Amino acid sequence: MKKLTALLLATMLLLTGLGTALAEATKEGVMYTTGLPIVDKDTYTFSILVDESGKVEDKYMLPILEEQTNVKIDWQIFPYETATEKLGILLTSGDYPDVIGGWLLGDKDIMTDGMIDGLYIPLEELFAKYAPNIMEILELPGVRQTFTLPDGHIYTIPYVIGTPLVGFLPWINQKWLDNLGLKMPTTTEEFKQVLIAFRDQDANGNGDPKDEIPFSGDPNNLSLGMLAGWFGVNASSAGNNANFAMVDGKLQFSANTPEYKEFVEFFADLHKEGLLDPELFTQDLAMWKAKGKQDLYGSSIAYGPGDYMDTDERGRTPFVPLPVLTSPNGKTPVFVRGSYGVTMFRTQVAITDKAKNPEVIVRWFDNLFDQDNSVQTQWGPYGIRIEKISDGVFRGIAADKISAEDAEKYGWGNAFMQSLPKYIKSSYILQEPDGTVVPSEKDEADAIYLPYLDEMIPKTWATDEKDVERQGILSTDINNYVKTKLAQWVSGEADVNAEWDAYVAQLDKLGLPELLAIKNRQLEQVK
Repeated sequence: MKKLTALLLATMLLLTGLGTALAEATKEGVMYTTGLPIVDKDTYTFSILVDESGKVEDKYMLPILEEQTNVKIDWQIFPYETATEKLGILLTSGDYPDVIGGWLLGDKDIMTDGMIDGLYIPLEELFAKYAPNIMEILELPGVRQTFTLPDGHIYTIPYVIGTPLVGFLPWINQKWLDNLGLKMPTTTEEFKQVLIAFRDQDANGNGDPKDEIPFSGDPNNLSLGMLAGWFGVNASSAGNNANFAMVDGKLQFSANTPEYKEFVEFFADLHKEGLLDPELFTQDLAMWKAKGKQDLYGSSIAYGPGDYMDTDERGRTPFVPLPVLTSPNGKTPVFVRGSYGVTMFRTQVAITDKAKNPEVIVRWFDNLFDQDNSVQTQWGPYGIRIEKISDGVFRGIAADKISAEDAEKYGWGNAFMQSLPKYIKSSYILQEPDGTVVPSEKDEADAIYLPYLDEMIPKTWATDEKDVERQGILSTDINNYVKTKLAQWVSGEADVNAEWDAYVAQLDKLGLPELLAIKNRQLEQVK
């Protein structure tokens, strides 16, 4: 109790000058339009149904937020399956809460129940009038576009997390390069010669010249086609837009282009030379990781090297990002952009037509997105798990300074309803307890790859259910065919040159023109 009281007192320091702020604030109905608190004590409560583990009384940020805002909340939290069932019953009965939150809603719910039936209310005008933190989020690249439905309205409160620009990419073993006195490759031919050296010269130094695997990849996220970017086309084999790319503002299917064929020929040659993992297309995740932990990889596709190797005390491995390579065809290389620096979840909070004074709810979430609140919901409370050094700079408290009881009590899961939005800016810095900042391998990769990153394919709202169903069928058939032929060609089971024309024709027979037309119709809605 003492710790919580201290935490509340520390938080109240954020409210210094409250009396002056209230004196100057304009009041509309029950709500003050600026500053804190948002309402007078015991004058406003809203209800929210959310999927969440744990107990409301264990969430240490809730009393802090209530103290700041004076807004009381009727938290209806249940595990996901139970919450989903309850939501269905409540919507059918018409006795639903003011807010639906967490992972309970999808795109179709927002479009059908919100845009068409009016169950969820438009929020963009409330954001513009009362929510400066949310407005800042909406101005990030791609965010407003992603959250705006075809009717021009925004029906949900954004959940945005700073993420790397590049997702999966190839990493190369710097220690092996150093062991053999090799330079970092910059072209596809130089890369091939490095892989040959890894194969032949006992690069890991264990005395066995034949155990090295020059190149491998995460079997669950192999995305080998993204390396077609070395030859000038983005042909990622992952996600809803597999094998598609934005080129000069237009959607392009890339896995039937001459550049893609050159990429296939290159990797087929690597396989023929024994430079690829023999189990590249057949291994499971456990097999891939086990080989990595034995120091057998010279290069591998992964989100990060820690996925397949043990890290040191700083979370690092001998692997560094492999640069974007150039190929003999002279085309400008490109690479798949994973994000514009943020990941967006666009159906996490919707305010229903039951809510009285929805502007209060909007202001409550906007206050949640305040720097100090968001940081504490993510990294822990000030004075217990982290310290605030300056604006945007924070420092972790050493583990040996935190009791086992506090480590559990103030852990991430007990901070807040973690299925609800928060806003951690990518510019925020979390220092180690000794004040150092360990450079992230992903940050290093972003810096290297940034000049080559392509356009993002905008996330669309599908308004036609027939299109959605048809798109699913076509995408599955086409992507499975591309994936199968790529594995056959690279592994030498078939010859890409002998089969190329038939392959291109088969893609059209599988409905590629129709799929492209559906995707372009959806893109028109977000332009």
